[in-house]
Amino acid sequence: MTWQDELQNLDAELAAGRISAEEYRQRRDAVLGRAQNGPSSGGFPQQGPNSGGFPQQGPNSGGVPQQNPFPPAFSWGEAAQAAQQDNSTQVVPNPNSESTQVVNVGQQGWGQQAAWGPQQSSWGNESGSTNTPWGGTDMPPPPPPQDRGTEPAWMRQGPEVFESAGKSKKGLWVGVSIGAVLVVVLVVAGVFYFTSGGEEPDPQAQQTQQAPPPPPTPELPAPPAAEPAPPGSAEALIPAPGPPHTWSGPLDVPALQGAKGGLLIPEVLEPALQAGLVDGWFNGSDPNAPAPRVTLLAFQMPDEQAALDVVENYMDRQTGLSEVDDLSYQGVPVVTTGNTFRTAYVGHQWAVIVDVSADQDAQARQVFDDLLTQQLNHLPPTHLGE
Repeated sequence: MTWQDELQNLDAELAAGRISAEEYRQRRDAVLGRAQNGPSSGGFPQQGPNSGGFPQQGPNSGGVPQQNPFPPAFSWGEAAQAAQQDNSTQVVPNPNSESTQVVNVGQQGWGQQAAWGPQQSSWGNESGSTNTPWGGTDMPPPPPPQDRGTEPAWMRQGPEVFESAGKSKKGLWVGVSIGAVLVVVLVVAGVFYFTSGGEEPDPQAQQTQQAPPPPPTPELPAPPAAEPAPPGSAEALIPAPGPPHTWSGPLDVPALQGAKGGLLIPEVLEPALQAGLVDGWFNGSDPNAPAPRVTLLAFQMPDEQAALDVVENYMDRQTGLSEVDDLSYQGVPVVTTGNTFRTAYVGHQWAVIVDVSADQDAQARQVFDDLLTQQLNHLPPTHLGE
């Protein structure tokens, strides 16, 4: 094997990573040293000590120096000394050629090739070695093709680097946009919550919610106990105070259909006559006498229900009058306009009406209260309402 073959094998082993850069330099120096020492170095032509690395010329060379086919030997010691003097140069083994190269880093950089060496990539070689151009093995091996997406970002090359960077920025912007939208939504929700909670409540609704329930209506007092049998026509009413009215006495149907029909409004009298009114009685005060003016009416109906219909019809006509609970009894509601007090109730089949008016409210109230008490004791009610 020639020394060129040995150098080529060394370059291949260095490129494959089977030997280190230091071992490569030692073995290369040894091969070059044998090449300079002539036949004793393994069949290499002998070179003189003063030949400067070129073979000596023979006496029959005709004055033409015989060219040495071998390049001069490279001294790593000299290269190292030169590197110490000038830090801008770098000795780099060329794994694809038969010699080494010295590269000026300050001027060319690692991405440039030496003037005498073949064109080569500044990182790795075609054999897939992960060695650095300066002979070290500091670089991690590249991942297999299926794992190219997991390799460090600083080792990526080509358009994929820009695509991944674009995706990262795009993802970042998407995350920032989503976060901003969430912040806006939370702010709007908070504003809506606090503004809606701070609105003034509807006074009417608040009053409805906070107003206590009305107190229960006090139960009206019970009237005197009812008599077992109805009275006759003359005994249905008590006498009216003061001078009597000229019409005081019995009321038959012909009289009610005539002039005495004016004692009761037609809206109440006509339904009573149609319902089978039997007869009636009237006790009243003289309208020409000083007040109070008193009217007591009793209408005998065929039964208690017919009498109740007359009473309800009469009380329904008292529009605009207010009830007076402190004068009323169960089944005997009292209404007033101030100086007039009225009521109607049922005693067996009799429909009884009491009406008192005066110039002064207090006088009318007092007279009505006394008169109603006497009438209820005379003919107690038999229907106390629902």
